[in-house]
Amino acid sequence: MYLSTRFVAALVLACLTSVAPAVAGQDPEDGGSAPGRTLSLDDVLAMETFGTAALSPDGSWVVWERRRPYDTAPRFDRSHRTGWAVSELKIARVAGGAAEPLLPPDPEEGLLLGSWSPDSRRLLVFRLRDDRLEAGVVEVATRAVVWTGLTPDLINGVSSAWLDDDRLVLTTRPDHSLPWLLRFDGTGQAEMNRRWERTAAGREPSRTRVETRAGLVTVDARAPGLELVVLDLRTGGRRVLAEGEIRDFAASPDSRRIAVLTSAEGAARDPGRAVQSAVQTRSRLSLVDATSGAAVATDGSFDVAPHLLRWSPAGDAVLVWAREDGQVWADADLWAVGPDGRRRAFETGDLQPFEAGRDVDELRFAQADWLGGEAVLRARRPGGDRFDWWGLGGSAPRLLTEEVATPPTRLSAVSGDEVFAFADGRLWAFGGTRGLRALTPEGGSLTDGETFTLMTPSRIRANETPRRTWVAARTPAGTEILRDGASSGVRSTQACDGALLGRSAVETAVLTLCLDSGVETLALAAPATDRILDRVNKSFETLQFPQARPIPHLDRLGRQTTSYLYLPPGRRPDEVRGLIVMVYPGVVDDGRHVDATVLGILSPKAQVLASEGYAVLWAALTREDESRRSEMIDDFVRGADLAVDAALVAAPGLPEDRMAVLGHSFGGYTALAIATRPTRFRSFVSWAGPADPAGKWGEFGPHARLWPEYAASLDQSPGAVEGGQAMMGGPPWADVEGYAAASPYMQADRITAPILLITADRDYVPMTQSERMLTAMHRQGKWARMVTYWGETHSNASPANVRDVYREIFDWLDRTLGEESLKPPEGAAPMPEPSPRSPPSS
Repeated sequence: MYLSTRFVAALVLACLTSVAPAVAGQDPEDGGSAPGRTLSLDDVLAMETFGTAALSPDGSWVVWERRRPYDTAPRFDRSHRTGWAVSELKIARVAGGAAEPLLPPDPEEGLLLGSWSPDSRRLLVFRLRDDRLEAGVVEVATRAVVWTGLTPDLINGVSSAWLDDDRLVLTTRPDHSLPWLLRFDGTGQAEMNRRWERTAAGREPSRTRVETRAGLVTVDARAPGLELVVLDLRTGGRRVLAEGEIRDFAASPDSRRIAVLTSAEGAARDPGRAVQSAVQTRSRLSLVDATSGAAVATDGSFDVAPHLLRWSPAGDAVLVWAREDGQVWADADLWAVGPDGRRRAFETGDLQPFEAGRDVDELRFAQADWLGGEAVLRARRPGGDRFDWWGLGGSAPRLLTEEVATPPTRLSAVSGDEVFAFADGRLWAFGGTRGLRALTPEGGSLTDGETFTLMTPSRIRANETPRRTWVAARTPAGTEILRDGASSGVRSTQACDGALLGRSAVETAVLTLCLDSGVETLALAAPATDRILDRVNKSFETLQFPQARPIPHLDRLGRQTTSYLYLPPGRRPDEVRGLIVMVYPGVVDDGRHVDATVLGILSPKAQVLASEGYAVLWAALTREDESRRSEMIDDFVRGADLAVDAALVAAPGLPEDRMAVLGHSFGGYTALAIATRPTRFRSFVSWAGPADPAGKWGEFGPHARLWPEYAASLDQSPGAVEGGQAMMGGPPWADVEGYAAASPYMQADRITAPILLITADRDYVPMTQSERMLTAMHRQGKWARMVTYWGETHSNASPANVRDVYREIFDWLDRTLGEESLKPPEGAAPMPEPSPRSPPSS
């Protein structure tokens, strides 16, 4: 996978950073010998899991999503959102009492958790049935639910908000079609069939049209319009406040006005480099009266960047990062827009809120907030790479975090003209008249304990700091509530031998989730209670898990690093079927974060591979951005060799004559790249791996091909190749030799070992990448196999396909690491060398 940043990978792999504890009775030196059978893939596919959980604002209730066994879902064409269809809602009183269903469970639908009303009397929920998503409101005391008939839109920004105890605002889809996040994977084939049927009928054209001129892309279809609807739950009334391609909204603190961002005309691409996640349309701001729906026109035409829409505490202005029409994003600045539509700019000087060479896109955003009547901005000085927080409002920016060694990446709470944030293991306050002050002792290990999920909009994660006098702090033992730096006495205390994750916190209670070798435990802590609320997969306590043994060594830059070795339970190193070396530059999996998704549904996992008798080494390779482009492939080889050498020393007996390299996504590219060099490995597996940067550059993904109105920038794949993990820096015609040197496909004549290619027709890494590599191997009479999964995306979701892909991997490894690899197949004929050969690597 080529990404424009490591942002997405960081979200998914944020917890893969600590050494996994050994299971009781298991010896990590030999893979373990505790009683009980070994984990199987069927165990993984039958796992239950917890989804979103939330404490009520008054701290009296807790509600959570409990998802039935994964393989019982009614359909599997929604990738990692498959679990939404098997979700039930549970509720319990914080003060005590048994958990019970919030609503009666229905095997035909999934129930999803929305947000609490401010007074904790009501709860927004959603139900997913077939191809319909519907919003409802539950009266918590009676469990009565009112289904609204409205289809919410799960937009990138905020899609629902409570104005007060009785009024709820939703972004809705008037045609009742599924939100894009659910339609993205699951309805593509049905839409394709409809278009084929139109052609077969011969009565109307079936086509899409995409045109580009002067950097501006136009298509003959637009994304469907949305409505911003306010529901009065006391009277039952509803009103449409705004219509259009609504991308975000924010209600003022007094609930009188709503700032609405609406996509307007297409925006021509900024000159210069391609940006994978470029903002495709201009975004217009309007200020709407929450009662009448009357909109105030803003002063002039300007384009608002995503992910910043922050009202002042008094509700007299909204903070945005914006540019004038005709400007590029590098000219944007921080503005405050008042209720009358007038705007004023803050004096930011030459501060830069983005990394060098970067600017606004759908993943990057300026971070800013209000401090009393002025603003605070996270930014760096030109030429520097340190991001500090700066006070804005005077004639020049005021540095607020100069004395902190590593400034905070986000704010944790705002109280008046002062903010609270975590840095250097401590809680700090700054911005007020008392300046920067440490609220906790030196030498601590506190971090921000605020809880987010992958579904939390970026604006909420980065630019919607809670206005309160307390913070949630993550400690080595769990989550704790601090008031002005002192403990409030509310802390999670349940022991957890796995990964302890915060799930929800209010001033009087904390909810945590422990992930321990497949067992998930939801625990609640409050002044009068400290108990386990719910637990799933308890039977996993009797299973043997392959455990990660740390293998310390030096990386290719001479720095200390750690790879992780998994051995099959009960087997010595000399008894394994082979050694699988897993690769993904900059990432290692220590096995600590274990849940149904991590264990094996989305991509190959070491625990599942090792459970079948193989040793697995997660090799710690340096990040791709730590290499020169011309040396990246050779650096991959050096990194893998260093990890393998260390493992062979640490675990004598590992079969160094039966080793394979396996990678998924950019790890799949890494595996193919290593295969182009003289190698000690007898086999390679590339799952969803790009093979040729030039071939991927410019090719539409399946979703963009079918729905170009959702990807009209045309910069997605070029930006991924030029500025993402491939780091090509420009288009193919600007560096033909560089593209060839980075392409395993263009160096296929150097590959000598067998290659297994795994691909899917709905993957955004085009299946043509694997098809071309297979053909290249065939042309040379070499050994390769390609397995294509239909209806799958970047990873497999169907239980049948998950089981099959592991069978394919094990069958391939058995063949290529065993005796069969040493003899030619029956009927084989000698093949000539390719002519001309690719030039040798330098």
